[in-house]
Amino acid sequence: MALHWGRRPTSVTLRRNFGRIRIVGVVVLVFPQVFKGWNDFTNMQIDNFPKFSYPLVLTLADDLNFRLAVRQLDIYGEHTNGSFNGLAGMLQRGEAEIGATSMFMREDRSHVMHFCAETVILRGVFLFRQPSQSAVSNIFLLPFSRGVWACSMAVFALSGLFVAALGRPLAPVDSTLEAITPGEAVTFTVGAICQQGFYLSPNLASMRIAMLFTLVTSVFAFTSYSAKIVAILQTPSDAIQTTADLAKSSIACGSQDTTYRKTYFEESVDPAVQHLYKHKMLPYGDRAYLSVVDGVERLRTEFFAYQVEQAAGYDVITKTFTEQEKCMLTEIEAFRLPTVAVPIKKNSGFRDIFGTRFRWQREVGLMDRSARRWFAKKPRCEQGSSSFVTVGLTDCLPAVQVLAYGMLASILVLIGEIFTRKFQVKRGQRKMLHHNTSTCLIS
Repeated sequence: MALHWGRRPTSVTLRRNFGRIRIVGVVVLVFPQVFKGWNDFTNMQIDNFPKFSYPLVLTLADDLNFRLAVRQLDIYGEHTNGSFNGLAGMLQRGEAEIGATSMFMREDRSHVMHFCAETVILRGVFLFRQPSQSAVSNIFLLPFSRGVWACSMAVFALSGLFVAALGRPLAPVDSTLEAITPGEAVTFTVGAICQQGFYLSPNLASMRIAMLFTLVTSVFAFTSYSAKIVAILQTPSDAIQTTADLAKSSIACGSQDTTYRKTYFEESVDPAVQHLYKHKMLPYGDRAYLSVVDGVERLRTEFFAYQVEQAAGYDVITKTFTEQEKCMLTEIEAFRLPTVAVPIKKNSGFRDIFGTRFRWQREVGLMDRSARRWFAKKPRCEQGSSSFVTVGLTDCLPAVQVLAYGMLASILVLIGEIFTRKFQVKRGQRKMLHHNTSTCLIS
């Protein structure tokens, strides 16, 4: 008798043995036309949630000894006219017991279904490349701080004044100094700054020393300036740090083509997100929503920000981006997505036991193993300091502008000099005519 009672299954064992009963589950494949199987790793960014969740539900069926009757749909569930369609609709009408696909825990869905276990944390972020320093500021002013610029200008101005002040008094001693006028002193100072030297070589040692140390000082300043500007050209800016910065910038924006592509933009209460959505995405209609492959390609080749599920975006980025391009990526989370969980029919008697066994799968690492298989990690930046960036026209634009402004100023001054010369010639002719007339009258 004792042996008989020892062989009887315990209450825990009985609760975990459903006796091969049939339970209807629903799997959602948003892109069934490209679905190639549950173990297809070629396009992990497509329907990765069903591929992640379905093995967990099969493990649950084996663990509790029930048969899973699978129904396939292509939509998770949208609320229209007081009821849901898709997976949520089948759970609402009692046509299915459990969803074999994880879905968002939304407040409107909680009225018609329950969730038995959270599965994975999903993050949707804007991926983009920071604009270059030249796109947001004048890179020719960045190497030095304001204090260094002020000190440098003061030093070279004093050097020019010193040369001009010594030029006139020492001219009787050294005839070469007669050419050093205030204008020539300015030319000498600018030539020293630009590493061009000066055409005049004084005979006096004191004036030579003054000019020499001015040129040496300019070498040190020029070396520091050149080294810093090269580093700036190789470094992207940090101009875009928040969603507000992204909304105000000139960067184009797009989003992943998902079932919830517009929902969380429209529901967000963040003014920056609303501004971004209304001004950078809504005017483009459906063209603002791209597949992961197309969106990541635009991200790689254009000044473009792409809102995408992290795992889906990282999968394509790992396959298509170079090491240098991976290091240039920045991400901003515009809004937080809801928790992802396994849905179950409202008030289902299986809710507690299903939740317990799903939590057991998380504790022993089955969920983590499935997540590592189907959700790509962020690519590592391994060559951030070993690459170079090609200098473009935008980087050199301030220099071109300075040249254009100088040429324009010279043309205006030339016109002024021509008019001045003509006025002086006419004035001289009038004086000559007046003098000749006076001479004739006297004669």
